[in-house]
Order: sequence, then structure tokens, then C-alpha cells
Amino acid sequence: MTTSIGPGSWQIVLEATEARMTTSGRKGPRLLYAPPRVDGSFYLRPDATLAGFDLRLPLPSPELSWESADLDRDPHAWLRLGRREVRAPVSVMCAEIPGEHPYVKIVLETVFRSSALGLGHWPRWVTLRLFSEIRESQVRPFRH
Repeated sequence: MTTSIGPGSWQIVLEATEARMTTSGRKGPRLLYAPPRVDGSFYLRPDATLAGFDLRLPLPSPELSWESADLDRDPHAWLRLGRREVRAPVSVMCAEIPGEHPYVKIVLETVFRSSALGLGHWPRWVTLRLFSEIRESQVRPFRH
């Protein structure tokens, strides 16, 4: 599928963006934290594939930074919380959704050990998942 994504022509839809940190419990997934907002950027290639991202999620303690620079060559992301950091695999789903108001749907997921970032007293696996949409900006550049 081809598209004409140009610089500055797309924007993150905040009301369609959600991040969740979960862990496995006896009764299935257990929510650890759902940040109230996500700040940052997605980097798309002209064919609407995700090249990388740089996201910040406010937690009750320091802000969590989640980033990856070149997903084609290295499907890993860095997570940083305070002075701690961990590198973990990241799965990416990025799809252009056609229609009258086309958008790009993005789903990111990474799993890491809680102890790597100092989250909790018992080491356990934590899943960080983000859903977002990028839509064409309604603001058109001014032309003379």
C-alpha cells in the first residue's frame, strides 16, 4: 500500500492513545499502571511503516522513557526510569487504515523484568503495551 505521508502532515490522536503496564497474576493479567498521558513522537517512513519512536510515560515515580531508533535493523527498545535502563525486544504493528479519513494504527509491546527498572520487590515480567493512532492533520500549511 502506498501513501503520501509528508513531514508535519500527521498528528498523534491523543484520545485514541493508551498505554498500560501489566504483569501476570494468578487470575490472569494484572494492571500495574495506566499512565494518564503519553508524550513523544513516532517516526514513520514514507510507506507508513514505523521507523522508531521516543515516548515518555509519567509514572508515580520518575518518568519512564521508551525509545527505539531503527526498528528495521534492531527490533529492540530502551526503557529508562531514573538512572536505571533496560534493553528489551519490542513488537510493532503499524498499519495504514484507508477510508475517507485515513489513519495509521500503531501497537507497540515490550516485555521486561520489573527488577531491571526497580519496579516492585519481587522480580516478575512486566508487559508495556501502547495503542495509538496517527491521523492527517486538519491544519493545512499556509500558501501564498
